[in-house]
Order: sequence, then structure tokens, then C-alpha cells
Amino acid sequence: MNSSWDIKNVTTILLIILHCKGAKAQSTKKIAILAGTDVTLNCSFKKPEHVPLKKITVEWGMMVDKETIKHLVYTFQNESAKVHREGSRVDQTGLLQGNASLRLFNMTVADEGLYRCRVIITPNTYKVSSQLEVSARPSVSLPETAMVMEGEERTLMCDITGFYPENLAVTWLIQNGSRVARGSMARGAISRDVCTGMAVPNPDGTYSVSSHITVQASAVGSGGAMYICHIEHRSYPDGKYSKSILLTVQDPGFNAVTLMVVTSLVSVLLVFSVIGGAMVFYRYFYTVPPSISDIIKPTIVYAMKPTNLKCTIKRVRLRELKVKWYKITANSDCNADSNSQSKALLSHKDLSDQANIHSESTHHVSTLSVCLSVREDQAKYLCVVLYRGRRITRETTVSVKVTPSLFHISSMPQIPEVKRLLVLCCRVERFYPDDLHLEWSRNDGEQVRTATNYGPFSDHERMYSMWSKIELTIAQEDEKAVYTCRLYHSSFPGPGYKDVLYHINTQGTPPSVMFIKCEPLLPLPDEECTLNLCVKDFCPEQVSVTWFKDGQTVPNSQFFNSPPSLNINGLYSMWSFLKLSPTSEDYGSEFRCRVVHSAQKEPEERVFTHQIS
Repeated sequence: MNSSWDIKNVTTILLIILHCKGAKAQSTKKIAILAGTDVTLNCSFKKPEHVPLKKITVEWGMMVDKETIKHLVYTFQNESAKVHREGSRVDQTGLLQGNASLRLFNMTVADEGLYRCRVIITPNTYKVSSQLEVSARPSVSLPETAMVMEGEERTLMCDITGFYPENLAVTWLIQNGSRVARGSMARGAISRDVCTGMAVPNPDGTYSVSSHITVQASAVGSGGAMYICHIEHRSYPDGKYSKSILLTVQDPGFNAVTLMVVTSLVSVLLVFSVIGGAMVFYRYFYTVPPSISDIIKPTIVYAMKPTNLKCTIKRVRLRELKVKWYKITANSDCNADSNSQSKALLSHKDLSDQANIHSESTHHVSTLSVCLSVREDQAKYLCVVLYRGRRITRETTVSVKVTPSLFHISSMPQIPEVKRLLVLCCRVERFYPDDLHLEWSRNDGEQVRTATNYGPFSDHERMYSMWSKIELTIAQEDEKAVYTCRLYHSSFPGPGYKDVLYHINTQGTPPSVMFIKCEPLLPLPDEECTLNLCVKDFCPEQVSVTWFKDGQTVPNSQFFNSPPSLNINGLYSMWSFLKLSPTSEDYGSEFRCRVVHSAQKEPEERVFTHQIS
């Protein structure tokens, strides 16, 4: 008996050893860094003794998933290194010690993603994966102090710029003494208006946003109140950051002490009246002119999204300043003579009542909120600064952009066949302007130069669409190859392009079956609820979904399957819904959902046990 047991165990161990010989050692490490810093992605491997450098091949790639390369970063083969991403390096002396770690310099938000190190020393292959999370910490602009006149109101502006990722939360906290409250929750209706705009993409891939709170002087205590711009973002060490401004109330009237001081000052000023008059004369005629920003920002806006045009003025007091905003528009007067026709066709629409100004001492930012359509592309705006009888004008031409709302690759046939023709079509819809450029490539770096492009075509809304087609004859070795359609468009933030991928898969893609959810989570007895199941990323689109309750098949009339929808990655997804009105007797009932697809090895099921609150 013991002899038989030993033989079986020895056989099992030998099979495991044979199976694992030359296996891929895989691990994934998550690394979080800030943009602008350097990082080392570790990759260690077991190097056999006496193996020369020329026998070691190293490949670092940025991945779509753990097995599919999006693009190469660094390669080392035949004692020769090739740098695909500028600012990447592997210490070649470390390779002889089993260290293929990659050093990346000056990281940007575009470098975020999954990286894989693959070391080949025939017949062994070693793989190590690192998930790199790049964050850009925002710059927060908020003055330390501000005043509001008694009986008036004041808007406090918190500008948050240069952050990544886009997810950022802003909360205004108000501290009166030792008591801290949130926004309009504070005593005495402190805030009339709290508004945080939409995050606006910057050319470098980061985002910016502004948040403001309008405060009434009557709600600020005699000792002033501290207004705190509280920011939550993953780039901070503890995820949070706050910057505060002390707001105090200024009394416009004179009290007895003020009157005594003023009387004394008047006596002194009478002595120096001649000198003071000369100084006033000099100040009026020889004062340094105000500084006005040459550019009204931003010059690029996204269609139908609120955007603030800003004009910055420095070195002038607010009471001496007036700012007017105009939009230059075309009118319909066709009666002008030929000499004045160009002037007659343009008019200035006054938008000054839609603008506001934020001031700190002699620094002012005049803001005009706009929400433009593509028909207003290349619209011209004027910011006119009036100061002591002078008129200074700044003009900008605004470019309106629309990011494509749909772009994906479709194939014909849906499931490629070896030695048969495969047609891939990259479809891009609803973008503006028409400066879209498409490039096809394969994951081994080979450019596809036989593409046929159609468009761009415009519709009645002046939105554009475009298609690009390539034709391939599938070979056996093409299985799991990836084709990329790269889209260049002026609406994309840095690096200025987006990639759409297509994976060659002659077997089809089995669905990813999510867990069953109940809405509401704990329904009351006799309360209607819905069980829903998401089936994601499968191909071809034919899929079967069946529901069971306590082992009994639920009739098709009692549940609904949505039609499969095509995703941006060329795969399909769908939902299945089962509506119920459970009673107390249904507590503990088991619901089972079975998904059947041609690419599966066997059907996949999810189970949900009903609970009633």
C-alpha cells in the first residue's frame, strides 16, 4: 500500500517538474509615481553560469494586456541595445548578474500603463510585469487674505491646474472660530453660490479646473472667517490637500478713532499740500501703464462645454478700471458700398454683462463664460480695458474642437480564418475640425501602407466622419497579432493621438461574465427588484443567456436580454435583466444564470442568493 502511494507521488512530482521546466516566472507590481520624476521597473531572472551577454535577449514593452504589446520601450539583442522610448535604459553589466531592470527618466502622464519585461535565455523565458501609475500633482492658486465691504459680497476663486488623472474632488470648508462647516451648510447661509467647473484638458495630457464660492459680508463674523479650498486627488501623499484664505469685513464708515486719525493727517497734509499736489500731478501723467496679458486664454475650446475666456490685468486699482468684452459677428446688411463693405459686414456684440472680474489688490482676472458650437469656430473675441481715458484692446480667435465620439475597428468576417481574406475597417465619427490623420501598424512595429481612406465627410451639423480600410490574408503565425489604427486629431490632449486595437483571433473571444447584481440590494417583501448580469467582450456576437430559480428554468418571457452592442475594441457586450417581486417565502432562493458562447470551453454560470431586508 505504501509502495503504491510513493510511486504515485513520485510520478506526480516528476510531471510537475517537467511541466514547469523553462516556465515563465510572472509577477505584477503596482508602482505609483509623480510626473517629472524617474522610476526603475525591476526585472530579475536566474542567469545560468557561463552564459555570455550575446545569448541574452531582453524586451521591455508597454502592454495592452499581459500578453499583447502596445509598443516596445527598450530591446537588447546580440549585445546591441535599441531605445524605442527616449529616456529608457537597462544596465548591461547588470544583465550578467541576472538584473534587467529598466530605468525611465522624466515620466509623463502618457507613460502610465502596464509594462512587461521578457528575458530569453534559450530554452527559458522569464516574464515580470509592472503596473505603472503616473500622477501629476496640481498647482493650487488661492490668495492668503481678502476683504469684503460691509453690505456687499465677494467671490473667492480657487484655480487648480496641471493635475492627472482627471478624477479630482473640490469641497469648500468654512471655519468660523473653531467650527468648520461645508459650503452652504455653514451658519447664516454663508455661501450664495458654490460652483466648480468641468475639468479642461491641457496640451500635455493634464487637466485644469476652477472652483469659486460667493460670500455675503453679513455672514462673515467680526473676526473674519477662514475659507478652505479642500482638494482630494490621488497625487497627494494622503489623498488630500487644503489651501485657505482669510476673509474679513471692512467697515466703510468712520468711527471716533478713525476721525481723530484723519483730522491729524489732514493737518499734516495741509503743510505738504504743494508737495502732494506735485506728486499727484506726476502720478496722473507719468504712471506706469497697466500690464495686460497678450493672449486671452484658452484659444481652444470644446464644443458645447462651458469655458472661461480670461484676460489678466496687472498694476492698476479696481476703481480706476473698466473691462468690456465683445464678440465680432457678421451682420446681414448688404447695402454697404464696395469701399466700406468689409467694415459694414462686421459688428461688435457687447457681452460685458456676462463677464465677471476677480481681483486681488492690483491684480485682476476678467472672465467671460462661453459655450460654443462648431458653427462658431474661429469666432473672434475682444477684451477692451478702459483706464484713465485710455483704451487697450486684446483680441483672440477661438478654435472650437470636438473629440470623436465613436471610433472602433470592425472586421469582415467577424472571426478571421487562416488563408482567407480579412478586411479591417477603422471607423471614426463625429469629430471637428476635419484635420484627422490615420496610421495603421502591427505590434511588431511594421507599418501598414496599403490602407484605403474614405472621407472625411461632413453632415448637416458640420461634424465629420472618416473610414480607413486594410485587407489582409491571414497566415497561421498571425494568430494573436495586434493591428493598431492610430488617430491623430487636434482635439486630443498630449501626445495628440489615440490608438484603436484589433486582436487577430481565429478562435473567437469568450465572454467575460460579471457577477449578478440586485437593485435594490435588499428589497422589501413584495417590492419589485431587478437582477442584472453583464456579459462583456465576446466575439462572435451570438450568445445564449438562460436563468434558473432553485434549479427550475425561468421562462423567456420573464427576463430580457439586450441586443449585443459593439464596443470600441471590436468585441461585443450585452446585459440580461430578470424582474421579480419577491415575497418573504423567496428568502434564500438561489438564482443561477448560464452563459453559453461558441468560444467557451464550457458554459459559465453565476449564482445569486436572494436576501430580503
